[in-house]
Amino acid sequence: MSDPLLSDDWGTASAAYAARTEYVTRPSAEELISWVHEVSPFSTPGATAFDNGAGSGVVTTALRTRFPDTPILAADLSPGMLETIEKKRLPQVRCQVLDAVDLSPLGDGTFTHALSTFMIQFTPDPLRALREMYRVCKIGATLGLCMWGELCFDAPWEETVRHFEPDYTYPHAWTPDWSDEGRLRAYIQEVGFKDVQSKTIRPRWDFESPEEYFKFYLESKNPEFMRGYQPWWNKGMETTMRPMFERIVREKYGGAKDFDMKVFLFVARK
Repeated sequence: MSDPLLSDDWGTASAAYAARTEYVTRPSAEELISWVHEVSPFSTPGATAFDNGAGSGVVTTALRTRFPDTPILAADLSPGMLETIEKKRLPQVRCQVLDAVDLSPLGDGTFTHALSTFMIQFTPDPLRALREMYRVCKIGATLGLCMWGELCFDAPWEETVRHFEPDYTYPHAWTPDWSDEGRLRAYIQEVGFKDVQSKTIRPRWDFESPEEYFKFYLESKNPEFMRGYQPWWNKGMETTMRPMFERIVREKYGGAKDFDMKVFLFVARK
């Protein structure tokens, strides 16, 4: 299997992503939009918005609802994700398949607002992705980012694997630097943004039942989740590990009710 974060495997997860992941990411995205709007109104004449790593369209849809006259470019590496947005037929929204680390099809100084939620950390070169966002921003443009600080729903899987491999650490797509608020601020400044502000929020991911969580985590084909369990399934360990995984969730994580996340929001100017 190719690197799931560099392929269209995200497209196969788009339906499950829209059904469950948006439940968690939407409040953070809407808070970011409100904060960016306070700094630089989306309703300003001539405003143009860039949703980089648009996924299934949480940011794009919220922007279109609140600011109907602002043109939006929704970009993602996954055609499958963008199809989810296109099916909504949102006015003044254009979708384009783009690699966040190479936005060369876009000209310098194109947008007054550039947003990205829960994507930069998943790229093979996050710093380059930030540099590209800086490049496509106009002078004076506003940047808005949501970044994971803690992503706790993989903790039960990590505990499961440690019964077989005591030193196991979940293979997240990002390095620790990219989940540290101070380092993230430094990276944003390094590429040229100024007036960097940040805040921390703690959304919760409460599943209605353990079965809902098991289905989402193990059957949604989400590439980040597959990084954890697929290597073990390939070894023929599913029938041994899945019951243990389910028991840990029920006994130690409140039946999939006790997932506490940490999210960093950043706003900056070019």
